[in-house]
Amino acid sequence: MAETSLRAVTNGKECKMVGGGYCPKPLEIAASFLSRKWTLSIIVTIGNFGSLRFNDLLRRIEGITQKTLSERLKELERHNIIIRRAFNEKPPRVEYSLTPNGHNVRKAVLPLLKLAEKKHFH
Repeated sequence: MAETSLRAVTNGKECKMVGGGYCPKPLEIAASFLSRKWTLSIIVTIGNFGSLRFNDLLRRIEGITQKTLSERLKELERHNIIIRRAFNEKPPRVEYSLTPNGHNVRKAVLPLLKLAEKKHFH
């Protein structure tokens, strides 16, 4: 059987795939972002509760610092994974929730989370 060569264009660059399949470049980009420490924990934790305030997240994600949580939340907001809602109240209240894109990311990583729990990867 003859091998077929497929071509895909990612970020203006061609990705050659022999025999069918997927171009790994978009996955590498996503993995690079999602593999940053605490990113997946934040996505899963917000998804578990629907929406959370900053201090609630800080308490629920053991070991994360305020600075790192703040940085990751800003990154996730820039990438349209979470939405930050500020309420005009006194004292001010801010809540974070997942965007539809964030729900898709969470749904995609849940099987990996279940596998990690089952296999006890350390």
